[in-house]
Amino acid sequence: MPAELPQSATGMGCTGCAARAVGLCRAWLSRGLEDSVPGLPAITQFERAVPARRLVFRASECRDYVPVICAGWGAVVAYLPSGQRQILSFPLPGEFVSPSLIFADGPARDVEAVTPVRCRTFDRTKVREQMIGRPKFLKKIFEDCFEEKERLAELVIDLGRRRAEERVARLVLHLMQRLGKHDMASGGTIDFPLRQAHIADALGLTPVYINQILQNFRDDGIFEIANRKLRVLDPVKLHLAANK
Repeated sequence: MPAELPQSATGMGCTGCAARAVGLCRAWLSRGLEDSVPGLPAITQFERAVPARRLVFRASECRDYVPVICAGWGAVVAYLPSGQRQILSFPLPGEFVSPSLIFADGPARDVEAVTPVRCRTFDRTKVREQMIGRPKFLKKIFEDCFEEKERLAELVIDLGRRRAEERVARLVLHLMQRLGKHDMASGGTIDFPLRQAHIADALGLTPVYINQILQNFRDDGIFEIANRKLRVLDPVKLHLAANK
């Protein structure tokens, strides 16, 4: 089960959290709102620290609050009756697990920890109240809701029409773009904690097939993965492989 941190630790988290400088957190605290940081615990419900490959939230849990990833990588997962799973997205630090949760009554999917994860939850009603008078925050929420919708639409096309190699290349480009926005990409290199099983479950393929594709991309000088890092060797070839 996820480990809930003491409430005393929750009240100090936002001030010293590295994720407050990226994504939705940066938009939230923009326009001189750093002065309101001490008030954030008033809308905080709890904080959790979860080891890798453990459940962060069950689908039924997030009924009245909005979870934010503060550190680590998560995975939003749908399980089939057969026991198979489909990964829908990988929430990163400074991101809501799903921005649409601000307007909905909870996710229909579980959230798992890809790496050790630290996350914080906020009262949904109070978050909505905080949106009033904060145009940068409101704009960022709508942008992220639109991006989430587009990402899921692209996933449908990936699973239905695109070749396996295109799916892998597009996933890499998508993660590099998002990590770049979070200042988490440097010189064509990103942290890449995803296992082959994560990639397979995100793209509707098998780990064996993913292993073959990754080897082919490395041999073709497109990108390589080592020590939980991904380094792009030839950006042009990567875009061609993604058909972008």
